[in-house]
Amino acid sequence: MFSQSNENKATIELSVLPGLQFDKVRFHVKPKQKVKISFTNTDDMDHNLLILLPGSRERVVAKANRLGSDGHNKNYNPATEDVLWALPILQGKESKILEFVAPDKEGIYPYVCTVPGHGTIMYGAMYVSNQASMPDITIDGNIPESRRTVEKTATVAHPFSLKPPYYYRTYIEGVSPAAIIMHLPHRLSYCWDASSCKLVLVWEGDFVDNTDIWKGHKDARSKILGNVFYNEKVQVPIEIIGNNVKNKVAFKGYKIVKGGYLELHYTLDDVDIYETIKDVEHGQALLREFRILGLEQNVYFNYTATPKVEYFYKGKKLVGNKIEMKAEDAQSFSVLLKLEK
Repeated sequence: MFSQSNENKATIELSVLPGLQFDKVRFHVKPKQKVKISFTNTDDMDHNLLILLPGSRERVVAKANRLGSDGHNKNYNPATEDVLWALPILQGKESKILEFVAPDKEGIYPYVCTVPGHGTIMYGAMYVSNQASMPDITIDGNIPESRRTVEKTATVAHPFSLKPPYYYRTYIEGVSPAAIIMHLPHRLSYCWDASSCKLVLVWEGDFVDNTDIWKGHKDARSKILGNVFYNEKVQVPIEIIGNNVKNKVAFKGYKIVKGGYLELHYTLDDVDIYETIKDVEHGQALLREFRILGLEQNVYFNYTATPKVEYFYKGKKLVGNKIEMKAEDAQSFSVLLKLEK
């Protein structure tokens, strides 16, 4: 909602639609006008809000992604003069108010959520001008392409280039609302649950249908289009061995690494764990690469035994559902999940 209670103040109520969208994709204020934004995170995912200098959105999003493991503590707000005003990360159902005086220079000032994976599609435009008009929304290049119809509606099938690997933060049936899904170059896809911090699903073929999410349907889910051949059942894939060990996980974020893949970061108690998942052998296998920092104890790697896949470690096929690793071996290791045809 947008309202002007008087000539000197503009009040904007901002919330979140399913599919990583602000409910209001653009609004207008006058130069030097007092502005009050009431932002409510009506989503199950975390979101922040940054208002930026004109033309700086992609640059700021890239800097936020490079914050890495420090990102969450810094609210994915990089130290740059491109950021004019910001609200910190809000969890679901949280609200905060941002008040400022609009710039005296007319222009189009982007606002964006810079939580990793969000900034490429979750943004809008604050128009600052003495004229109250904005361009026809169907040709407005300052808002996501999927929103260039009517506000609060998204009909374009995909909001960015579909060149794998690419990923979404989304909702998948049977997985927590904190799902991260990635489509890999050789038609394999996976779902990683940021709530339980583990790989949960792997499928081959087509990726997902997000139509209902982008149209803003209530309780919409991404629909898997391929054939699911792996469903992880273990509670904790990496398990620290020892007394007084709780093996409590906490998601810390992710970043894009070489090749466009994601490096997923979480902690197990106070130990930092990083995992990158790639497709190898022309789409016949997944390579799961782990880095565990500051590890002093032995660990178990737990996995789900299934007739449809085989696990390999150091070139040898694994038997059972767990292997024990010495601390020095577990600091950097990889396992191969191979699809049985």
